[in-house]
Amino acid sequence: MKILFLNEYAKPHIVSGAERSMLALSSAIGRSSFGRKKIKVYTLSPNLSPQPKGSVLKGRTLLDLKFPFPFKINPGQTLSPIIFNNPIFWLYVAIQTISIVKAHQVNLIHVHGKYIQPAAIIASWLTKIPVVTTVRDFKFLCPLALCYTHQQKKCSFSYFINKEIPFYLNNYTKNKLLKPVFYPRLVLAKLWQYVLKWFLNQSNQVIAVSPQLAVIYQTAGIKNTIGIYNLPPLKQISSKKSKLTNTIISIGKLSYGKGTDSLLKAMQLLPKIKLIIAGDKNISLKQDFPKNVDYLGKISHDQALSLFKKADVFIINSRWPEPLSRAGLEALSFGLPIIASNRGGNQKLVKNNGYLVNPDKTSDIVKAIKSIFNKDLQKLSKNSHLLLSTRFSREKIIQQHLNLYNNLI
Repeated sequence: MKILFLNEYAKPHIVSGAERSMLALSSAIGRSSFGRKKIKVYTLSPNLSPQPKGSVLKGRTLLDLKFPFPFKINPGQTLSPIIFNNPIFWLYVAIQTISIVKAHQVNLIHVHGKYIQPAAIIASWLTKIPVVTTVRDFKFLCPLALCYTHQQKKCSFSYFINKEIPFYLNNYTKNKLLKPVFYPRLVLAKLWQYVLKWFLNQSNQVIAVSPQLAVIYQTAGIKNTIGIYNLPPLKQISSKKSKLTNTIISIGKLSYGKGTDSLLKAMQLLPKIKLIIAGDKNISLKQDFPKNVDYLGKISHDQALSLFKKADVFIINSRWPEPLSRAGLEALSFGLPIIASNRGGNQKLVKNNGYLVNPDKTSDIVKAIKSIFNKDLQKLSKNSHLLLSTRFSREKIIQQHLNLYNNLI
């Protein structure tokens, strides 16, 4: 069994949880076996920096392949989506993919990048091998996803034009004079999204990273959609401390969609609790930071992991239906109790290890924070580890992927 993982970005250009999740899954699959079938795994992505064409990761049956690409960036940087989201890129990547498929006799393509996905479908048409696509956000369904933030069940064109675009222009743009320029571009983005959605529907299987996300895609008319959780971190790390620090952490973008405004309002009412918050600050966030909030700005993944050791509780207060937060899974691996909004995949991060809250109700957040610090945090920590090893069992998630690959091949 030979599996090819496809993404716009890959190591060393890991820019989000999608790349980390792909690396974790491809590495785990490469270490696995399916009955008597040996498994060989390849990853394929553009060569975005001067480096060897491919390198074998020691101790893993995983070959990291790169194809020539004219644009170069440093690790941590990103390219404009326009470079990837166009037919020229798709055709070029399809040719590169077909070459790899034939050279290595690949049996299946597993796509983890939304803009590279059409290239996999074109390659599949010409090689007759199946394509699996993992979805982690709403870009196949809506360019802005504000419809889902507003708790709409579907993203209709009329809602996008009449509600989403005005809300976006009023809350997510700095220069109001540019509104007439942005409006037609957003309309075109919506029309182009229908192209991406059509290509997604050509997949033999679509994997959503949580049951909640799977329902949204099924409701939107995406066929063959199932839910398989993101593979969680490999290690469980003790969060035992000599004494409580009365510290909460939150990691991720700071925006209206992430519910940061409600969280900051809650912290104003909790002067004895400290919040450490890290991530890009979006213009949609209007609130100032209270004195008991330390804002660290954008930090590296290693820096983010080190923060988990300094906190008693992790909080994620998203208004939008978070597919499944990788930071949330990492918090579970550190045994942190969790306060999460009752939206999307966030609901799956809590089971006897914290509280779910309404992200629009500051009183809910305040009550949950007060309550969690009155609980036995060590017991909640054990429950977080238990949840990680049961609901997010690595063995079960790996086996679900292997069963799917085998059925399609």
